[in-house]
Amino acid sequence: MPIFEYKCDKCNAEFERVVFGSDTRGIKCPECDSDAITKQMSATSFMGASIGTCAADAPKGFS
Repeated sequence: MPIFEYKCDKCNAEFERVVFGSDTRGIKCPECDSDAITKQMSATSFMGASIGTCAADAPKGFS
């Protein structure tokens, strides 16, 4: 299950959500209930499956 990081455009709160597919409907800020959010770049967004099969293969800082 993919976990994405978001930032609220209204109050700047940062939070994570499990998102299935590209369905981002209904995601709201847990602090101010705004739906004005932006998906953030994170390690899980670009590492992909090519990183390896165990934590020992992860780049320094990602274990």
